[in-house]
This record gives sequence, C-alpha cells and structure tokens, in this order.
Amino acid sequence: MAEFDALAQSVAARLNCETSLISVVHDDAFFALGHSKRTVQTADRSVPISDAVCAHTMESGKPLRVADIRADPVLSRTPTVQALDIGAYLGVPLRLESGTVVGALCAISKESRIWQEAEQTYLEALADLVESKIERHVLRYEQKALSAALAENDAILTTLAELRGQAMTVHNDAGELVFANSALRTDLHLSYQELLALPKAAQQLAEKGRDTGEIVLDLPGRDVNALHVNLSRVENGLTLAEWRRA
Repeated sequence: MAEFDALAQSVAARLNCETSLISVVHDDAFFALGHSKRTVQTADRSVPISDAVCAHTMESGKPLRVADIRADPVLSRTPTVQALDIGAYLGVPLRLESGTVVGALCAISKESRIWQEAEQTYLEALADLVESKIERHVLRYEQKALSAALAENDAILTTLAELRGQAMTVHNDAGELVFANSALRTDLHLSYQELLALPKAAQQLAEKGRDTGEIVLDLPGRDVNALHVNLSRVENGLTLAEWRRA
C-alpha cells in the first residue's frame, strides 16, 4: 500500500487538508488502499460501505464537493463524519477501464471551506493515475490467480477444459477467489465488485451442505443480480462453482 499512501499524502499536502483517502470496495466495506496518515494500521483502514461518505461519490459516479458536510441533512448522518471529524469533503470516483466504479479518491478538511474548481481538477487528474495503478494490480492478480490455479491442481485444469465457455470461479475454504474466467464478465456482465463477492457467497452455500442454489448480489450502485450456482468439490480444499442467470 506504500505507493497509494504516498499519493494520498501528496493530495493532503497539495490541497492543504487534514486527510486524503484512496478507497476501494472490498466485500461489504470500503478499504483505504491509500491513507495520508502515516501511522494508520491495516485494521483501521476498513469501514462498512454504509458508514462512508465516499459511498455517495461512488454511487453517483460523479465528483462530490461539499463545503460543510455537517450542514447537509443526509451526509451529516454518515458515521465517518464524526469519526474522521469531517468539515469539508471533496471526492471523485475511481473507475476501471471497463467503466466499473470501484471506489473513490477524496480530500477531507476539518473546517468548512469552499473547494475551488482547480482543486477538483487536480483530484480528477490524480484519480486517472490511481485508476491505472489499480488496473495494473487487478491484471497482476488475475494472472497470478490463473497461474496458481493451473499449477496447483491438475484436476482443475481437466475440469476447466471440460467446461470451456461456462462462467466459473474456483475458491478455497476461506471463500477467497483462486480463479475466475472471462465468461463472468463477457456473458454474465458482472462488475468487479460482484465478481469478488461470488466466492464468499458460494462458500456460505457450501457450508450449509448444499451444492446448488441461488445467490443474490445486491451492491450499491448496481442492479440486483440473481445467479444460480452449482458447486463441485475438487482437490486441495478447492471448490469449483459454475454460474448462470437465475
């Protein structure tokens, strides 16, 4: 996270504000990939989506500029307003190349202030850089996950060959994604957040002793997705899941 922390620190310095965050959705929470505070622990980087002001930026997909958030009847009720002592807020959405909004880059001031157009322009320009770095990490993750899946288990390779063209994931017993094929995006049109939510939902179904069922994905800013899944246990604690529209 060091490179994202450095970018957040540069925002705080450039805009002369107390805090800057580079946050992305992970499971049901916003996780701060970058934080301008140098002493923030990993455990303190995560907040529920419903508690974060950045959720409003992400849901709208547009910049959010608020001079005094405590005077806003909706935003003032957001838990992090008190926790982070937010007076003024400036945030811009973060998108992957596919167009999917995955988080937000924001600047926070304890005192109310009128954000200038040039300050928003700067934040949007920096968001382009952040997006390219996130995209690079996503591609690395997908490549490593695929390599690990194929090298780790011959059974997976055989099964994937037999199921070519079907939307599928492979996850471990912790509900962590090991492999996902392109059909999840091209055929089922799932977003990046939805894709990451699939393994945990499938594992919860498996823990109930079921190998088939329906999964409902309901994420902020997205239409509700209902999917049918069939689970097949493979070797080394891995489970293969085949997905289709319910």
